[in-house]
Amino acid sequence: MKFSLSFTPVTLALVHHVTAAAIKPRADGFKLYAYGHDLSEGLDVFLADGVAYAGKQAPSNASSVSNITLSTADSESGTWTVTTDSGDTFNWGIASSGSALETVGVANSSSSMNTTGFGLYGAWAYHLSDAGEIEMNYRAVSTGVDDLYVIKWAPSATVDDSALLINLRTASPVPITDKNKNRNRH
Repeated sequence: MKFSLSFTPVTLALVHHVTAAAIKPRADGFKLYAYGHDLSEGLDVFLADGVAYAGKQAPSNASSVSNITLSTADSESGTWTVTTDSGDTFNWGIASSGSALETVGVANSSSSMNTTGFGLYGAWAYHLSDAGEIEMNYRAVSTGVDDLYVIKWAPSATVDDSALLINLRTASPVPITDKNKNRNRH
């Protein structure tokens, strides 16, 4: 049996319309949550004095604290825009001081932070190295307060015993309610 396929301009236009409708762009803004073996359920990522934290409360000595929403400013370069509750905008960045654990936070125009190479693989936040490799080297350093961590970046996969390996994800934690607790019990 022999089959013949022919595409008319109308058929091609319909195929383009159907596939374009099926592929939807990522939502404009997203929040990040920190997950890790020794962390509580996904902890909110927020800013305190321009530094990224994960936790249920703000550091007591912070002069400026804000919830944040991120968005992709430039998908080609991997630049993320951070918008604070008050509407201020900055770029998401990693300090490049050469230390074992680098500060993660926001960069302003005079900052020397690396602000490119960020992306999402599904719901997982990553950084694309200069060699083109996906890196997920986020760490959580305890502040001494329960469920409050400073988010750091390890420039290499070397593990620092003082920092917990974490993943930053866009997937929010599922609240545990009495209804959910009893769902799988028989």
